[in-house]
Amino acid sequence: MATELSADSESDTRRSDATVLVVDDDQDLADTCRYWLEGDGYSVRTAYSGEDALEAMDEEVDLVLLDRRMPRLSGDETLDEIRDRGYECPVAMMTAVAPDTDIVDMPFDEYLVKPVAEADVLDAVEELLARSDFSEDVREYFALEATAEALSSRDEENLRDAGVLGDLREELSEAYEDHEEEIERREEQLDRLVHVNHVIRSIDRTLVEASTRETIETEVCEALVETSTYRGAWVAEYNDHSRGIQTRVTAGSIVEDVDAQHDGQLQECVAEAVESGQVQVVSSISAEHAAAAFGDGVTAENTAAVVVPLTYREKSYGALLVYTVESHVFTDHELSVFVDLGDHIGNGINAVEQRKLLLADTIAELEFRHTDTDDPFVALSRDTGATITLRGVASTDESGLTCFVDVRDGDAQQLLERAAEHPAVDHVRLVTEGEESLFELSVTSAAIETLSGVGATVNTFRVEDGQGRIVAEVAPDADLKAIVGAVQSAFADVSVLSKREVERSVQSTEAFKQGLSDKLTERQQTALETAYAAGYYEWPRDSTAEEVAEAMDIAAPTLHEHLRAGERKLLDAFVDETNNDNGA
Repeated sequence: MATELSADSESDTRRSDATVLVVDDDQDLADTCRYWLEGDGYSVRTAYSGEDALEAMDEEVDLVLLDRRMPRLSGDETLDEIRDRGYECPVAMMTAVAPDTDIVDMPFDEYLVKPVAEADVLDAVEELLARSDFSEDVREYFALEATAEALSSRDEENLRDAGVLGDLREELSEAYEDHEEEIERREEQLDRLVHVNHVIRSIDRTLVEASTRETIETEVCEALVETSTYRGAWVAEYNDHSRGIQTRVTAGSIVEDVDAQHDGQLQECVAEAVESGQVQVVSSISAEHAAAAFGDGVTAENTAAVVVPLTYREKSYGALLVYTVESHVFTDHELSVFVDLGDHIGNGINAVEQRKLLLADTIAELEFRHTDTDDPFVALSRDTGATITLRGVASTDESGLTCFVDVRDGDAQQLLERAAEHPAVDHVRLVTEGEESLFELSVTSAAIETLSGVGATVNTFRVEDGQGRIVAEVAPDADLKAIVGAVQSAFADVSVLSKREVERSVQSTEAFKQGLSDKLTERQQTALETAYAAGYYEWPRDSTAEEVAEAMDIAAPTLHEHLRAGERKLLDAFVDETNNDNGA
């Protein structure tokens, strides 16, 4: 009755696992496509000639975007060589060459005519990857359809051999008749897939502008039911003690009191999705739930649901439930898109909570006692006798943090060696050595990393002789129980010493911070904070620009660009605030 898909499953064919090879002698266009695709979660290789494409080609390439008109080795010749070498991955020709009947015998899967927009490229790649799971005959049908569609843009009298087009249409018709049922089912799946991907891209715009969690949840649900693809969508809040669920928002034909009318299986699937972090598929729902959720006239027959956990790192925000119009088999690829959708929503809600923390007049302050030696900072302090104090932290990616810490009372070289051996430390650098040494550490697992991941701001972190103390700030209406639970599930020897509400005394300071945050891009702010924590603004400098850039995993010229822009905005904000205070 229920199946599941994990974000970590080996059989998962998520977009983030797909490798796309972009081949075009127009380097600007190839790099632009790479930017589009990487922004959508793909791994991308670029080649600026047919020869380079063949060198870059291997079994790890899942899809090729291939220009036709290239010097020396043309796209047509490159395509033939790819097939001759036994690579069967889908290939989309992406070219300004007007299609003619010579393309009928070419072994491509899609034909895109330049100029292409970002949506054209992303939709084509997503559909071709999904078609990879189809049977060979059905894949051949869709390839023939792509060829016929490309030629339909030309007037028949201008084609080299109009008779070939007639033969193609007849072949296409025969293929459809032979596999009509499967083709129609696959076309429906592709329509759903394209729709959900459009929802994800529209959500990305919503996340930038949304000021509340409810706004994100409402717009997601409404976007999902805009077409006839899905009957209804709702977001469920989950209580981990009672395993009960309650509706936050609904869209589509779902009645408002659906939260009081669940069947046992559906409730169990929501619990399993939230607790395991795995998408659950309910192949059918109970008649009672169908009537309660959709009202009279809707039966459980042919009604399926997918349950998507909404998480950001260790923190859960409940689940998204989406009902289909008719029962169907969810493909792994379709479910993987729902996994991506859940990740996007979780990230967006976390960002909203962070903004609320920045704007709040009153905050909640949590103080922890931390002695768990699974945390690299606690282990290093215990093993070396050092006192470690957090100076600053810069997020590098979703897998960890780059931290700058001051170290006293310990042997700096010994700590450097121990840190390099610790499994939770990806990178360590001794920035300056002295009575108080400065270290840079990239950590994949630490209590402060967990807190940052669930929306808290670490205000103070100090470890002495293996005894740690952490003070973190969260928004006053944040789920404190979930935050504490996330830390304690990762580190057993962490206890809460106190929880208190703190009034922020100087409103103008917060107004200044928010005004500055509105002006700075996220990358500019990260660059300034990382450079400051790394001692870049000390003289002589504790860290060079190259070292700061490496900590952020960007090029040094890019760091300089972010710093210059950020410094200018910082000075503008300071001068504006000074003028306001002086009555200017």
